[in-house]
Amino acid sequence: MIGAGGWGTAMVSQLAQKHEDIILYSRNRKVLADIADIHENPDYVKGVYIPTHVRLTSDLEEAARADTVILATPSLAIEETAASIAPFLQKNALVISTAKGLSRDGRRLSAVIAEQVAAKTSRIAVLSGPNHAEEVGKGQPAASVVAAAERSTALAAQDVYMMPHFRVYFSTDLVGVEYGGALKNIIALAAGVTDGLQYGDNTRAALITRGLTEIARFARHYGAETSTLFGLSGMGDLIVTCTSVHSRNHAAGYALGQGTPLDEVLGRTNKVVEGVRTTKIVYPLAERFGIEMPITEQVYRVLGGETNPEDALRTLMNREKKAEVQEPVFDGFFAR
Repeated sequence: MIGAGGWGTAMVSQLAQKHEDIILYSRNRKVLADIADIHENPDYVKGVYIPTHVRLTSDLEEAARADTVILATPSLAIEETAASIAPFLQKNALVISTAKGLSRDGRRLSAVIAEQVAAKTSRIAVLSGPNHAEEVGKGQPAASVVAAAERSTALAAQDVYMMPHFRVYFSTDLVGVEYGGALKNIIALAAGVTDGLQYGDNTRAALITRGLTEIARFARHYGAETSTLFGLSGMGDLIVTCTSVHSRNHAAGYALGQGTPLDEVLGRTNKVVEGVRTTKIVYPLAERFGIEMPITEQVYRVLGGETNPEDALRTLMNREKKAEVQEPVFDGFFAR
């Protein structure tokens, strides 16, 4: 496990119940010292026990020589991390990405990783779904999806994770799974904003529903299957991230809706608010390719200081009249 943040800690805690030989890597030696001392990582996720047989290391080579290497670093660090582990990877090692975001230029993270490790392996998979570290780490029942271009790779990743309390499905739609996991953070920011403005369940439900339409439009542009966006990495992750007390994107949006400046919002947490970065990447791409994403546009303008949350919502509510059922991204889905 490369990365000892909240998600890496939660995954190690649970995977250690299935796998005897498991290593947790962090370059932060204080974090490792805390884990060695109390078998928890209180700076990132409290109340999650890390079994004593988990080996702790700050030696990247030691960690990267495993049969399966899981990347649990923020999306911003994925390219650098993949390049760093590449020299040490075993031939045909299984590499699983668990970050939910995009590269600086909008590429999917699996493509970035594949580019960096191509000399050693093509077995790249991603894990995505409605999985908050605080709950997964405590062994509460949850489900997720692993995706890879090759079915055999997806099945291998599924075997790594499948446990009685963690049900994992597989997919070969890498595009849909990755864009679903990344773009839901934008909509979670918007949902947080409306909650911060003290609007209710009706507003949030409308936002989530129309937000899913935007995610599907964008993902379909890049070749995703519509059905994937109705799955765990799309609708499932969207619901939990827009409604959960554990969602850092929703919390950030809530603070923005309450009038807190963005810099102050980001300064309140030691965790990455992926939705802010993803919005700034996705909206210019949507504009360039003519993909209609009105919620994303307003989030982008709020983050950039071009408008305020009240005016952004007013703009959305006063758009031109449309028919709900004419969305081409959903054609044929309900007929299956």
